[in-house]
Amino acid sequence: MGADCCGPDHGHAPPPQQHAHEHGGAPPAPTEEQLAFADAGFKSVPLALDAASNQLVSPTHDLTVLNALIRSLASLPPQLAFPPPPNVVPPQRSMAVAKAKEDGVAAFAAGNLSEAIRLFTLAIDVAASRPLWENNAIARDELALCLANRAAAFLEAHAFLEALADAEAVVQLKKPWSKGHFRKGKALHKLGRREEAKEAFELGLCFDPESTDLKAAISELAL
Repeated sequence: MGADCCGPDHGHAPPPQQHAHEHGGAPPAPTEEQLAFADAGFKSVPLALDAASNQLVSPTHDLTVLNALIRSLASLPPQLAFPPPPNVVPPQRSMAVAKAKEDGVAAFAAGNLSEAIRLFTLAIDVAASRPLWENNAIARDELALCLANRAAAFLEAHAFLEALADAEAVVQLKKPWSKGHFRKGKALHKLGRREEAKEAFELGLCFDPESTDLKAAISELAL
């Protein structure tokens, strides 16, 4: 196939070092200076519980992230420490992402584009569902790789707008990674937006001057 699906094999990042989670009883009481500092910056926020959705609402603030955090914490098994230590990342989610991604690569190589897109989408959904307290660099790396792969599948399936959307997301997640710029330029080229495609390729070369893919893509634009 013409599209490069897999890109560089980043493998699996080693899990962050785990530290002992100490349970030393209640934390020390705040000092008067700490209380004064907290009071000085305190701003009251009107809150209410929406009975229909069982979510917090506010007329002045967007509480989407807070409600997502509450749902994540509420789903924790009761035996886990609360809040969970941020440096402890269970491996099951990473394994599920890797399995769906690898199966998607195999489906792409076999020419089954619809199945490849489905599997890459599954990997993206699993990576994006990481709890908010986990190291977001892990999700960023997983999402960038899976979105780049899905963009390649969309390109091969002639779904160029979808490929462009995925490539844009890759650039936002990992701007120094040249693969996102390459996918973006390819999608723009297929959409007839040649000048924008050239800009995307040239920006990618700023981060990876030795990229043969980007150099070949720019030469192809000149034909």
